[in-house]
Amino acid sequence: MEFMPTIRFAGDLPGGVVLAIALVAAFAVMWYYARETRTMASPYSYLLPALRAAAVALVIFILAGPVWHRRQEIGTLGKVTFAIDTSASMSMTDSTGSDASESRIRRATRLLVGTPEHLGLVDQLSETHDIEVIGFGAAAPVPLWTNRDERTLETSLQLIAEDRRTNLASAVSAAIVDVESAGVQSPLDATANAPVNNTPRANQDESPDDEQDSGSPRVRSAIVIISEGRHNLGPSPVDAARRIASSATQVMTLGMGSEDEPVDVGIAQVIRPDSVAADGRLSGKIIVKQFGMTGKPLGLRIEHQNKIVWQHTITPDADGEFEVPYDFGVEPLVEATQQATVRGVSRDAVALDLRAVVDGGVSPGAVEIDSTAAGKMMTENDSMPFRVAASVRDRRLLILDGSSRWETRYLRNLFHRDPAWRVDTVLYGPGTDIPNVTRGSEPGQFPADAEAISQYDAIILGEVPADQFKHADAALLRQFVSRGGGLIVVDGRYQRVRKLVDTYLSDLIPVKYSGADAVIDGAKIVPTVTGGEQPMMLLRQSDNSDITSVSEMWSRLPQPQYVNQVEPQAGAEVWANTTGSSGESTPWLVTRLFGAGRVFYFSSDQSWRWRYKLADELHARFWNQVLSAVMQPPYSASDSFVSLGTDRVEYAVGDSSLIRVRLQGPTGKPLGDATVDALLVNDDRVVATVALSIDDPSRGTYQGETQPLEPGAYEVRIRASGFDSTALQATTPIWVGTPNHAELRRVGLDKNALMQIAQAGKGSYFHESSADKLLEQLKPLSSGSIIESDVLIWQSFYWFWVVIALLTAEWLLRKRAGLV
Repeated sequence: MEFMPTIRFAGDLPGGVVLAIALVAAFAVMWYYARETRTMASPYSYLLPALRAAAVALVIFILAGPVWHRRQEIGTLGKVTFAIDTSASMSMTDSTGSDASESRIRRATRLLVGTPEHLGLVDQLSETHDIEVIGFGAAAPVPLWTNRDERTLETSLQLIAEDRRTNLASAVSAAIVDVESAGVQSPLDATANAPVNNTPRANQDESPDDEQDSGSPRVRSAIVIISEGRHNLGPSPVDAARRIASSATQVMTLGMGSEDEPVDVGIAQVIRPDSVAADGRLSGKIIVKQFGMTGKPLGLRIEHQNKIVWQHTITPDADGEFEVPYDFGVEPLVEATQQATVRGVSRDAVALDLRAVVDGGVSPGAVEIDSTAAGKMMTENDSMPFRVAASVRDRRLLILDGSSRWETRYLRNLFHRDPAWRVDTVLYGPGTDIPNVTRGSEPGQFPADAEAISQYDAIILGEVPADQFKHADAALLRQFVSRGGGLIVVDGRYQRVRKLVDTYLSDLIPVKYSGADAVIDGAKIVPTVTGGEQPMMLLRQSDNSDITSVSEMWSRLPQPQYVNQVEPQAGAEVWANTTGSSGESTPWLVTRLFGAGRVFYFSSDQSWRWRYKLADELHARFWNQVLSAVMQPPYSASDSFVSLGTDRVEYAVGDSSLIRVRLQGPTGKPLGDATVDALLVNDDRVVATVALSIDDPSRGTYQGETQPLEPGAYEVRIRASGFDSTALQATTPIWVGTPNHAELRRVGLDKNALMQIAQAGKGSYFHESSADKLLEQLKPLSSGSIIESDVLIWQSFYWFWVVIALLTAEWLLRKRAGLV
C-alpha cells in the first residue's frame, strides 16, 4: 500500500516563516518590476513581473528545505499501541538519596525512544509495524505520536506524571475502539468463515506465521501497557483485556519499578460526615498508610484556621494502612468562623475548612521532626484538606404513622432527644388518640398546604390508613420531595403502604409489590455492591468502606422477623437485600431520586431490634446517617433579601453544583418574577455565571446547576434584577478538587495485577529490565515492511531547472516586447 506523498521541511527556519518571506519578496519584485511594464500591452504588463517574482520566491523558499516524502507499505503490517501511564505514581524513582535514579516515566520514555548507544523499541519496530503511542491516567487516553507523524518521537514524549488516579481499563478500551473501527475480524466471525480443519496441532509454539489455532485469525495487533499496575479508577482492566483479546488483539504489560513500597507515611483518606450540628461533635477516622517506619511514633493532628483542634500520637507495629478515630467538638470552630461573617448576613450552615496532617518521626511531647530524615520519598500526602458543613439551624422532621409501633417510638425518641432536631409526630387512625386525621399547620396535624409542609426537612411515612389519605396529600408529598425534601417510607406488616402504592403514590415510592403473599420471613440483611459503597451504610467508625467488611458487620445484626416482598421500579437502586428462610430474596432498602429530592423505602420496620445490648450505638448512628443522606443541606447564608445554599460544600473536579436561592422584597414578600444569576468568584474574579430558573414563584425560590467545575476555591454570590449589587450580601463558599491520595496509597509495582491483565488479554507480562523479550514477542505480529524515501527537492536539479525555466521565459518575453 502506498500513501499519498507529503511535503516536509528540513530547513533551519520554519516553513511558514520562509513562505511569508518569499511572498513579501515576490510582491516587492512585482511592484518594482511593474513600474517598467505598466505602459505595455497585455499580457506583458503583468506576465513579466509575475515570472520574475516566481523565480525569486522559489530561490528564497530553498531556505525552508522542502523534502518530498514517500511512504510505502509492503505486505501486512502489525499494529502496536504503546500506552504510557502518566499518573503520579509513575513519578517515583524507586530509590532514595542524592543519587536518585530517573523516574519511572522517564525510564519508560527512554525504553521507547532509545539512547545513542541502544535503539528504542519504537525504532526497532517502526520499519515493520504501524506504531502508535498514547498516554493515559484518570481521563480518556491522549494520542501522543504515530510513525506517520512528522514530529520526532522524543519531542512528542515530554511527559509529566501528575494524574491523581489511574484507570488501566481506559487504555485497553481505547485499543478496543481502535480495533472495532478498523473492522478487525473477530474470532467468532473467523470461525464461521474458516474451512473445517480437524488436524491437531503437534506443537503450540510453531512459527507465528501460522494460525494461532483452528478457526481463529492470526493476531496482528497488540497494546503494550507501560505502568506500575496500580488501578484505582474505573471498571476492571482484566475484563477490558478479556474483551479486546476476543478481537484478535493481544495485551502486553510492561511493569515499571520495584515491588517494594518506598519508605513513606501519609494520609490515605479522611472519613467524615457531610454535616454536623453546630453544637455537636465531629467524629470520623483518618486512614494512615506507612511503610518502612514501623515502631516509630507518628503524630496526627487536625487543624482549623492554622490552629490544632485535635491531635494524637500512634506507633504502628506493621507496614500497611491503619485507622485512627477522631472526635472533637465543633462549637468553638463555628464561633470562630462566624466572626468573619459580614454584618447583616446570617448563616444556617457554616462550612468548616479543616486539614488532617501526619508527621513522621514525632516523639511524645514534640511538635514535629523532619520526616525526610528516614528516607521518606513523598511529601504531598502528608496532609489532606477536608470540609464539613456545621448546621446552625435546627432541622425539622415530620413522622406520619397509623399506629405507635416500636420503630416509630424509637425513631421519635431518638430525634426528639437530639437538640439539633425538632420533631412533629402525627399518629392517626383506628386505635390511636386521633381516629380521624385533621389537616392544618399546627403540631399534631397533617400539613394542609405547601407552606405547612415546606417547614420540614424530611418526612418519615409509615403505615397510615389509606382510606384517610387523599389525592391532595399525595400531591403535597410529591411537591415536597421534588423541591428537595427527603422522604423515608418504613413499611410494616399491615399492608397499608402497599395500598398507598396501588392507589396514590406509585410514582413516588420506588417499589412495586409482587404476588399475593407479600410478607416473607426475614433473614440477614446484605448490602449490595452499590449500597456497600455508601457512607450511610457504615455502622461503626472502624468499618472499612469495602463491601466485604460492610457486609460482615450487617450480617451480625439481629434479623428482621418479616420483610415485605417487593421489586424495585425502573431507575431505582437497591442498596441492601434480605433472604428469607426458604431462600426467597427481596430488597430491604431501595432508593431513587425524585426531582431535587430523594426517597428511601425500607421493606421492614425491625431496625429497633438492633438496640439489643447495644442501645443507640448502631441504631442511632444508622438513622442519623439516613436522615443526612436523604435531606438537602439548608440554605447556608441569608441576608434581608436572599437566602443561598448549595447541595454540598466540597466537589470533585468535573462535578456540578446545584445552587438554590430564595428571594424576597423589602416587605418580606417572595419575588418569583426576577432574573437571577449565580456568580462563581475566584480570587475576586467572576469565573462563571449560572442563570437560575424559577422553582416556585409563590415562594420566590430559584435553582440552577453549574457547568462541570474546575479545581479551586470559589465563593458563590447572587445577582438579581431590581437589586443593587451591594444589597445582596449573602455568599457561600465551595471547594473543588480536594487532593485525592488514592494514587499514592500504594506505589510499588503490582506485578500480579499486570500479569492478570496480560493473561486475560492472551499476552505476556515483562518487567522493564526484560524489555528486549517484549520486542521478540512484538516482531512476529507483522509480515510486512514500510519503505520510506525522501527527495531533497531544494537540492535536486528539478528545482534548479524550474527557476532557470522561469527566468528564460521572462528573457524571451522581454526580447519579444522589445525590452532587450
